[in-house]
Amino acid sequence: MSKITKMLLTAPDSSLDSTMKPLIQKWSNPPLPLEVLEVLDQCVNGGLASGFVVMLLENMFADSCLRSGCTQDSVYGAATWRKE
Repeated sequence: MSKITKMLLTAPDSSLDSTMKPLIQKWSNPPLPLEVLEVLDQCVNGGLASGFVVMLLENMFADSCLRSGCTQDSVYGAATWRKE
């Protein structure tokens, strides 16, 4: 588990809502783009994270896409919760 993931799991509720922590606990090491996007989407749409945490998740998402060799658009297409 990375230091950033540990930081997110120990963040106060004022920075990251506790409902997101079970999803983060399930992340791969390093997290897959789709895993990060799911938490990012829920945080943005539900107001569940501070601006700093949202920015951190956005950067983690971009980094995970780069590391995985995929585009952000391809991950958006695989996000089934966005089609509901």
